[in-house]
Amino acid sequence: MRTLQHLSLILLASLPLEAMAQETIDVGILKNKDISVVQKQLYPKKDTSELAIHAGVMPFDPYSITPKIEVSYGKFMSETLGWEVNLGGGYGLKNGAYRELEGPAYGIAPDAYRYLGSVIGDVQWSPIYAKMAYDGKKIFHYDVYGLAGGGLTVEESFMPDTDFSFAPSISWGIGSRIFLKDGTIIRIQMRDDILFQKRAKTAETQGIYLKQNMTFSVGYTFSLSQVKDTATNAVKRGTK
Repeated sequence: MRTLQHLSLILLASLPLEAMAQETIDVGILKNKDISVVQKQLYPKKDTSELAIHAGVMPFDPYSITPKIEVSYGKFMSETLGWEVNLGGGYGLKNGAYRELEGPAYGIAPDAYRYLGSVIGDVQWSPIYAKMAYDGKKIFHYDVYGLAGGGLTVEESFMPDTDFSFAPSISWGIGSRIFLKDGTIIRIQMRDDILFQKRAKTAETQGIYLKQNMTFSVGYTFSLSQVKDTATNAVKRGTK
């Protein structure tokens, strides 16, 4: 019996290594359509409510610059579709061009209006959810969204009579949410509001004036219950 065992070991050692290796199967070149990765989002948005405060500025008006504060509340019906109501307030300040025109060199007061406040409702579509690495260590999850809606904007004339304008407005824009590990969210957004203003002193437009208010803002979400709970649970799982 011992002799048979020795002979078996000698025969196995003499076999070629290729005979013992598993046969390799060539599947050819994989196309993009043949590859799909399904990954559950760490920070879901469906059925969540979002309450945020934004600080922004309107830098492109020809006669004014406007610091602005906004408070928004929204809700997501799905991971990609939601709605939001935005209440904004600010105060337009005369810029260098306006002060130069009303100075002694020209003595002209342009028919310009300063922003005071607005109420805007919009629908948001966020088809992109992704993550990025910073410095090869920190990973941030974020989305990219577009918005479209409308509302009402209140402005006041710079002229001494301080005529008020209550302008119907249409709004569109783009933005991104950056999800943080503690469940809070940083929002970066650009929104463009088109105002249909009635200006009694602007005769060349028969009293109707189209004005563009473009706002760049950074927001902080301080109440988003489901997202916050998900992030907290993820941190707990990571510490176990």
